Amino acid sequence: MSPGALMGITTGGLLGGALHAIAGPDHLAALLPRCCGQRWWRAAPVGALWGTGHGISATILGLLAFGLKNRINFPGKLLHVTSSAMEVAIGASLIVIGLLGMKEAREWKEEMIVAPKSVSAAAAEPGIKSSQKGAVIFNGFLHGFSWDGTPSLAPAIAVATWKGSISFLLAYGIGTTLAMTIATTLIGETTLRAGEVFNRPDIPQKLSMVSSVLAMGVGVIWCGLAMK
Repeated sequence: MSPGALMGITTGGLLGGALHAIAGPDHLAALLPRCCGQRWWRAAPVGALWGTGHGISATILGLLAFGLKNRINFPGKLLHVTSSAMEVAIGASLIVIGLLGMKEAREWKEEMIVAPKSVSAAAAEPGIKSSQKGAVIFNGFLHGFSWDGTPSLAPAIAVATWKGSISFLLAYGIGTTLAMTIATTLIGETTLRAGEVFNRPDIPQKLSMVSSVLAMGVGVIWCGLAMK
């Protein structure tokens, strides 16, 4: 493979991963509850964790597809059942993230009632917890196996060599991680600044609650559509 072709594949992977990451409303629904009202150094890891999980599973799926292309013809019914099961798992993980976000938002509200604090003080508190980190990275991992993202992985299957496929998939994962890291950083800082500008320390908490409900709603709809 020529250097020019490799550069083209890598660039395509970066752009494909970035666009796929920010194009899905279900992606952002999983991350909003975790990054609203957070300083950039706390919001950024949320997107990085999700992007890492997504990149790992997308790479696994892409390499499997490349290795098996033109060798095995899977029954259509098996593919449908597998796809439906994965989509249900994705929806369930969104519901879990929404529930965790609602719990944290309620705790945040109770703390503000007992001891009112500024937005900056609230943002300075510990960020995402270990259990929540697992939920975020697992959601990203599941999304990497979602069939709605397979078109963006097509170049990894279409290339003629393993080197080309691996290069595309690695770049795809990096693009996904960078895009989601930037997205969560902007969301966290924007919601935090909004609370400061309007002198409403509760704005991030309310946004976190709303986004948690949104995540649960998307999860329920996702499960419903998958089981049809």
